[in-house]
Amino acid sequence: METAVLKCPKCGFEQELEIPESSCLQFFKCENCGELISAPNGECCVICAFSNKKCGHPVK
Repeated sequence: METAVLKCPKCGFEQELEIPESSCLQFFKCENCGELISAPNGECCVICAFSNKKCGHPVK
């Protein structure tokens, strides 16, 4: 499975997550500060919004 490096918009911590193949990841919890991060309006998912990659799924 492919991975992406997500950067927390609150504290700047970077963590590696697997990119789901069949669904969009709408939330992630920062391993550093504990903040629950959600995808902003207009973005498919947190991977598209806060990582070095795009997930490949269409925007809903």
